[in-house]
Amino acid sequence: MQKAFEVTIEGTVQGVGFRPFLARLANSLGLSGSVENRENGVRLVLFCQEDELESFLDRLEKDRPAPARITALNVLRIGLSGNGQKGFSIMSSRKEGTNTALIPPDIAACDKCVEEMLSPGNRRYQYPFISCAECGPRFSLTAALPYDRDKTSMKDFKQCGHCLEEYAVLDNRRYHAQTNCCDECGPNYELVESKTGKKCHGDPIERTIQAIADGEIVALKGIGGFSLVCKPDSRSCERLRSLKERPQKPFALMARDVDAVKGFAHVDDFEQEVLISSARPIVLLRMKCPKWKDAVAPGLDRIGVMLPYMGIHYLLLRRFPVLVVTSGNVSGEMLCATDEEAQTRLRTFCDYFLLHDRDIVNRCDDSLVKVVEGKKVFLRKSRGYVPEQVRIPAMSNKTVLATGADMKGSFGFSRDGVFIGSQYLGNLAYRMNQDQFREMIVRYERLFDTRAAAVVSDAHPGYFSRFLGQEYAERMGIPQYLLQHHLAHIYSVMAERGLFECIGIAFDGTGYGSDSQVWGGEFFEIRSGSSIRFARLRYVPMPGGEISARYPSLMAGSYLRDSGLPVDDKTRLMCEHAPALTSSAGRLFDAVAAVLGVCDVNTYEGEAAMKLEALSQPSGERLPWDLDTTKDIWEIDLREMIRHLSERRRKDAVSHLASAFHNALAEVVLQTCLCKAERSNLRVACLSGGVFQNKLLLERCIELLADNGFSVYFNERVSPNDEGIALGQAYWYELRM
Repeated sequence: MQKAFEVTIEGTVQGVGFRPFLARLANSLGLSGSVENRENGVRLVLFCQEDELESFLDRLEKDRPAPARITALNVLRIGLSGNGQKGFSIMSSRKEGTNTALIPPDIAACDKCVEEMLSPGNRRYQYPFISCAECGPRFSLTAALPYDRDKTSMKDFKQCGHCLEEYAVLDNRRYHAQTNCCDECGPNYELVESKTGKKCHGDPIERTIQAIADGEIVALKGIGGFSLVCKPDSRSCERLRSLKERPQKPFALMARDVDAVKGFAHVDDFEQEVLISSARPIVLLRMKCPKWKDAVAPGLDRIGVMLPYMGIHYLLLRRFPVLVVTSGNVSGEMLCATDEEAQTRLRTFCDYFLLHDRDIVNRCDDSLVKVVEGKKVFLRKSRGYVPEQVRIPAMSNKTVLATGADMKGSFGFSRDGVFIGSQYLGNLAYRMNQDQFREMIVRYERLFDTRAAAVVSDAHPGYFSRFLGQEYAERMGIPQYLLQHHLAHIYSVMAERGLFECIGIAFDGTGYGSDSQVWGGEFFEIRSGSSIRFARLRYVPMPGGEISARYPSLMAGSYLRDSGLPVDDKTRLMCEHAPALTSSAGRLFDAVAAVLGVCDVNTYEGEAAMKLEALSQPSGERLPWDLDTTKDIWEIDLREMIRHLSERRRKDAVSHLASAFHNALAEVVLQTCLCKAERSNLRVACLSGGVFQNKLLLERCIELLADNGFSVYFNERVSPNDEGIALGQAYWYELRM
């Protein structure tokens, strides 16, 4: 007699072709039963013997769909009889409890779908919305769980007879594929003139290709929002820069394939692995010297490159080996996601809109990563990676909303030892981004059946994220806790590794300190939920306050004056009347870049630091500096280093001095940690903050610390910039409990 087993599987198992896979697997083994989507994943019932169940589970582990992630699998013998049960069926989804299942991130078009789309004679030939059970948009079009077509923006498109037939056939790749469609029943594109709003006649994709070839700019509606597309030549790029008022900021590129990328950039094995992954992020790669280098990335040695991830990209790239594909947004705002937003906000940036008629439910910008020490470091975590669970040690049984920070808006909920963070939501100084922030919190509450019992926010009194956290806490009648910005950075690294104590090094651009000054070059001793700030970069005035982040020349004047070097009267007066002092490593980079004549004005965030890193050539020199351990908070004094740089800038190569500066800052990290380790026996170092997006500095710090017996950790699951703050806030709350 057959036995009955219930198998519950949790993780990313909805929207990745998992139920069709289970049905085919059971069918191939001659097993009867059923599977259904549930609030916690999938529930499977099998009628079989123990050895057959063992074979089934072994095959499941080996052959599961590539995008699937299993976090828990439980088997229970149940008292049902399988006698008379024939075949295996996919049941309607059910929800009886709290949603803990994950929607998968958006998945790049698979090779089989691309091959079909590019094959004349196939019924989906040149159809850009092609997908199957294992690929295509997921998070960006899902409004609720369990994951079914009627809970996505595909609900507006009823499948035609041909598609329904595919959907019902067990051996078809589109069996139970919720995004299944074709040009008869699915979304379609139309090309619209930006100035007149008139629809263009003829094939919209061919017309788009011709427009790009003619040097025009097209705003393309994709999976998670709009992109601005043009050729990477100087004429097109200069025009886009002028229209978008983006004089220096680099543009991202999309290349036809890896071979095309290798024509203009260096790609190691792991970088290639990240490039071709189903997430298809933008990957920062070291450039060779393409003729369009200065047009696309002026003053830099690296370029952001991605491969196509949806049908329309492949169709456009048949004509062009590489295109500029940059975010379709007004500077500082999130990218546009509706036709109305795009036609209002992007109209002056482009010549045409390539629009489609499927709604984008959850907007997602392209993710941006760099590879450091063979590991991914996120500069922007969004499409292809969100939502994702980060498991953290659970100390409380409460659900926590962490509202993050403002410069790189991102929030997250933690529950039962799992943190689920939002996508990148832009600078929260902008009203549009604030509205999206609020909307996405409500969306996450609905998607994951969660309500917070506590809120953790940044301590900065002027941050929108703090205000929103207070608003949420008052509405829900729950407590709000405040955590200092740079501590949250360090706790984010600790969360990823489940650490309880460390020496934390937070190098950042800005952050409100507990003494009301602007921090950003801080060293902490952290033990569980308690911390001591034991060292910092020497305070210097911030001339003009936050405006000094825009003008590195102001910070250069402040550092020169502090180092006893002559400055003009205006600089002296601005320093004497500066509204705040700062220990920021970000402002230090600005100052050094200006002192060396590399950059006087930041036309985009981090420009001076990025150009300083790009100029650096290998050098063993370390510039002088001093550590004063006699003070309550140790002071890292860089005045002699500044004097050296100022005196030598006209006789030594800037590339040599830039490298020596990076060496000196890495030595600062090492020696300060060594002094602390002698007093505390702590040999664990955690590095975080936006300055550690600098690959050169991060690698040198890792090497020095590791060579001196430290276990070294940095952010891998969230960004070291302010996007990662929410994870740190959530983990601090858990440790505090």
